[in-house]
Amino acid sequence: MATPFPHHYDVQVSSGSVGAILAGGRRPEIVGGPPPEFDGRPEWWSPEHLLLSAAGLCLMTTFQAFAARAGLRLEGYESRVDGVLDKTAAGLAFTSIAITVDLRVAEADRTRAEQLLQSAKRHCIVANSLKTPVELHIVVLATR
Repeated sequence: MATPFPHHYDVQVSSGSVGAILAGGRRPEIVGGPPPEFDGRPEWWSPEHLLLSAAGLCLMTTFQAFAARAGLRLEGYESRVDGVLDKTAAGLAFTSIAITVDLRVAEADRTRAEQLLQSAKRHCIVANSLKTPVELHIVVLATR
């Protein structure tokens, strides 16, 4: 680790004329707001979509770090994150989150890639910070 812990992160959220502007230092601004299910616009990044995106991105970057350290040659990585928001005794909450990952690796690396992805899931900062358990589904597409 190049930077000692604890790490600190911040973003700015401000209301625009419509929706909100999310900013964070030198990163590009994005427009956010409620999803259509809560009277928002379909083109806005909603808190629900951002949460699922954070879980998916965290898993991918953790896996990439593990794969690089292990010398695994990754030929492709794609994932889909599905979440279900429902009423619970505590109020509205995600009741399930599932990440499906399609990996493309050489046939000889198939088992090792799956093991590294399982390890990355156990070390994913975002998934470990959520109350709702995150399920992982792995599809390994072997190449020759």
